Amino acid sequence: MNNFKNCLLIFFYFIALISSAQEGTRAPKNNDQAVIGKIMLVPFDPKLYMSEIDMKINQQTKWNFEKIRENFRQQLNNQLKLKLQSTAPVVSFYSDSAKMAKDLFYIYNSTNLSYDLVSNPNPKTQPVKQSGIKNGQLAVEVNTDKKFMNTKITDQKMLSYLNNKYKTDYFVFVNQLDITNDMDSYDIATDTYQREVAVHYTIVDKAGKSLSSGMSTSRFSSKENDPKKIVALNFSPISSDIASKLTAIVKPEQAKSQKK
Repeated sequence: MNNFKNCLLIFFYFIALISSAQEGTRAPKNNDQAVIGKIMLVPFDPKLYMSEIDMKINQQTKWNFEKIRENFRQQLNNQLKLKLQSTAPVVSFYSDSAKMAKDLFYIYNSTNLSYDLVSNPNPKTQPVKQSGIKNGQLAVEVNTDKKFMNTKITDQKMLSYLNNKYKTDYFVFVNQLDITNDMDSYDIATDTYQREVAVHYTIVDKAGKSLSSGMSTSRFSSKENDPKKIVALNFSPISSDIASKLTAIVKPEQAKSQKK
């Protein structure tokens, strides 16, 4: 009897081992379950901050130019990190800026910036007017081409170095931040006009292939000069838009579910 019980125990033990092995080698059902590397978030070079509203912010907060710029730079980084980390872990240079400063400097020196055409310009964007002399008369032409600041990788070794050190498969470059006044939208009844926040970005993989690039924008009233509210109103939707571009490529099933 004892021998029979021992045989049963051994039998069920082997069944459990086989089931465990099958679970361990089972392939993921879709791309969303596949493991991908980390995302590196590269903040814009402080020189590429263009703002027409800093004087108004200074009047309300008494912040100087450097503090205003760094606040927007860091808050944009924080919002992007928050949105991107639903796709994969994010490596941020604000996590430990002292130790990572050399790598950020290396990245800036291994890339070039160029103005490129936006593939799908926003139809609501005001066209750029260009004037000149044609046939002896003053001529005004409307240029509907919208351009953005794009990142070009000049040293492929840089991506390999970052991939080996941080295990990053994807790189989100914030190339430039613009905050401009749209005086053409002035409303005399309310004595207000619209402002536009524009974030220029480039997303590449570890091989240097461009996955997505362009410019994401948001608008707000000229009455708003509180940096915290400007961030809340604009940086969150812009960051969601940029993050969705990467999610749609590396985790298409997740992107579809987020749209529902």
